[in-house]
Amino acid sequence: MFNQILWWMGNAIEALILARSIRGKLYEKYPAFYFYLSTVFLIELLRFASYTFQPSLHRLLYWYTEYLVATVGYGVILEIYRHALKSSPGAARMARIFLLGMLTVVILNVMANALANPVWSPATTLAELERDLRAIQALLLFVIVALLAYYRVPVGRNLKGISFGYGLYVCTSVMSLAFGSLPAFALRPEWRYVQRMAYLGALFIWGCTLWSLQPDPRMEAEPSIERDYSLIAEQTGRVLSKIRSYFKMGGEL
Repeated sequence: MFNQILWWMGNAIEALILARSIRGKLYEKYPAFYFYLSTVFLIELLRFASYTFQPSLHRLLYWYTEYLVATVGYGVILEIYRHALKSSPGAARMARIFLLGMLTVVILNVMANALANPVWSPATTLAELERDLRAIQALLLFVIVALLAYYRVPVGRNLKGISFGYGLYVCTSVMSLAFGSLPAFALRPEWRYVQRMAYLGALFIWGCTLWSLQPDPRMEAEPSIERDYSLIAEQTGRVLSKIRSYFKMGGEL
């Protein structure tokens, strides 16, 4: 009963946030986030239909769709990085390449472990994949927050809400998936509500901070993060140039 209340509340708030995004045209500025939210909303309806008409397929469908949601969530991370580092295109480009690389490594690692395991379980593999994807997302969110704090980059109300709400849900999901796999926690029915309650909390944050489109704060002409990136890129280029010259000369500098 309590789980159903959380489910209906979550769907109602999701529908409200999506409706506000259309009226306020926030989806034009944050398309990846609203695509993520729309995906979650449609998947919840699909799960409800499966649980009602095909209960035997619900568990497997749940883990497949959880993996899908976690993967789509990387688009939210990319969007957070893109907006937070929009005054530093070089750093944003490097972050995008690093993020996509991490996503590829995680997926290949989990799939390799699944193929090497003689007893393959789709639900177990997808649960492990979601856990790893969420853990990398939590790490990436921590990195961008640390960068913004260190370089004192001003961030608007909308982006703060997206980042904080998604960070709350991702961190809770990582803990839920980690502790939920332990026998002592798996036997407790209330443990299943933690992740959904965290998502409901994220929805409340998004509902408050994304009610209307807010202007972004003004940026300095040349932020220090871009200067540091240019310096690192220049030094890296020199090192790579020396390495290429070394091999062209047959190992003689």
